[in-house]
Amino acid sequence: MDFKTEISKYTTINLDKLTTNKTKCPKCGKEFNSVGKKIICPECKYIFKVDD
Repeated sequence: MDFKTEISKYTTINLDKLTTNKTKCPKCGKEFNSVGKKIICPECKYIFKVDD
């Protein structure tokens, strides 16, 4: 069984209603879209929290 089939059994995400935030990594400065408060930078793998 592939990953997409396996995770879809447990998780349902409506992508039409998903809102993303523009986030800037405090360590490397890369800007990317994110969801949630605890973020992992895709460039430098730095983990940080986003304030409201």
